[in-house]
Amino acid sequence: MTSRSSRERRGNARSRPLRIIFDRSAFHEERFDLLRKSRLRELTAKGSVSAFLTPIFLNETLAAYGAERRVEWQQHLAYALDVCNGGIFLEKTDIWREELVMGRGPLARRLLPEKPSKRYDSRPRLVARLRAAAETGDLEREWVESQRERDEDYQKSVNQKSISKEIRAEAKARLGAKPTQADLANYPFERFRCTEMVRTGRHLMSLVAPHRPAPLADQWARAPERFAFYTAFVEGFMYNGYHAALEQRENIDRNAQADYEQLAYLQWADLVVSNDTKFYTRAFDTLWKPRGKRLESAESFVALIERLA
Repeated sequence: MTSRSSRERRGNARSRPLRIIFDRSAFHEERFDLLRKSRLRELTAKGSVSAFLTPIFLNETLAAYGAERRVEWQQHLAYALDVCNGGIFLEKTDIWREELVMGRGPLARRLLPEKPSKRYDSRPRLVARLRAAAETGDLEREWVESQRERDEDYQKSVNQKSISKEIRAEAKARLGAKPTQADLANYPFERFRCTEMVRTGRHLMSLVAPHRPAPLADQWARAPERFAFYTAFVEGFMYNGYHAALEQRENIDRNAQADYEQLAYLQWADLVVSNDTKFYTRAFDTLWKPRGKRLESAESFVALIERLA
């Protein structure tokens, strides 16, 4: 006989809105038309689906402003804001600070607040600025002011790819050949994570607090699950190295860091809509699928939406 509490838990799970995030690849070309014509607006208006936007998605959308072959970034941005009923996530460094520096752990703020504070802008003010950009197409001032940040992001991606190539070459040299399926079976990522996560997390803590990483690293190492977003970043960083070393049949993706950082926001979402079939999917399958998260293409997501409507 099913207990009342178990029935209530299943009922609550069914009644909770499906929480989704977007990857930029789902908005490319005809996929965007498919999303726009779907019933997603209807479901977010009703609250059956909660759509969240990540800083990475927004930055990549706005970056299309400077593309030589400009895409319809204004339409993409306007639509994303229309369906965003869940909220806009903070930057990763802000969530790390909330989790670790402020010691809030699982109670850390992860979304832009509704009212501005000394540290954070408000969601309504950011949305107002983004809607104005979507309507006018004018990002000239912001584009010039953010040039340094874009240059830094680009250099980070170049450096990450260079490091991955070095890891790959070293692994090949040690094995005397490319890793085989047997090598992968004998050293799955889960084993690598178990042996290397604490060491890696300690090493990366300087990104959180350059002047006092040691005490925060000790705090994190005692209970990584309490600082879930930082831990997800560490796991993504580790998987990137693992992928470079052992998945040598796959190309090294310059956008790998942005991919695993984007996926870390699945800590608070159920599903990501993405048509990326490269590193993004490999990282999802290894890190998030075992946790019950879902990845749907734009096409399969629209089909899901129709069943939910």
